[in-house]
Amino acid sequence: MDRRPDDLERARAGHGDGPPLAALVHRLALAPPDLFEPSVSVSALVADVAVSLDGTVLDRKVLRALDADLTGPADQALHRAPLVGLVCWLVLDPAVHGAPGVAAAAAGAGGRSGWFLRIVDGVQRVLAGQRPDREWVQDEVAREELARAVCRLGGVLPAGERAETADDRWLAVSSAYQRKVAQSMAVEVARAEELARALAAQRAKEAAAQYANY
Repeated sequence: MDRRPDDLERARAGHGDGPPLAALVHRLALAPPDLFEPSVSVSALVADVAVSLDGTVLDRKVLRALDADLTGPADQALHRAPLVGLVCWLVLDPAVHGAPGVAAAAAGAGGRSGWFLRIVDGVQRVLAGQRPDREWVQDEVAREELARAVCRLGGVLPAGERAETADDRWLAVSSAYQRKVAQSMAVEVARAEELARALAAQRAKEAAAQYANY
């Protein structure tokens, strides 16, 4: 099976000196439970984070689009808000937005708020519906998946990692990729079983023909 990132995983890490992965994973474990409450206005939280990062005040068009994503009729809409809330929680950490690699990536995105909004948009597309909402903070592998997704979508490498290592680790924890691996293996097993049955039937047919000739 092709080990390259699929359509959901095209966002490749670029700049080095990103935030330490351990810091991201640990912060996710400490995420406030309120982020999973339906009463939380995630759009307002995104707006507050943008102001906190570089003073950007998001216009109504951006906020309406975000509201549409978070409350729309799509099957995965209900799972987007907690993910976006967790991204806000991560990005507010000085260990994240203050990392040298993040500064370089943000410069190419028009500022830290632009960099942040890119992650907000991408994480909904990549991870929404892949796991139960609270698993993103309760499960160790899920925390690493979300942490690595934030780095990849933000165009940075976790501190101390090379691009090849980051790619391999992403594929190891990516829910979408691992599901594709499992599906591919199931198809291969089904094909092998079908071939085995065909060969057994052929051998039985040949044995019957040989017996009839006696």
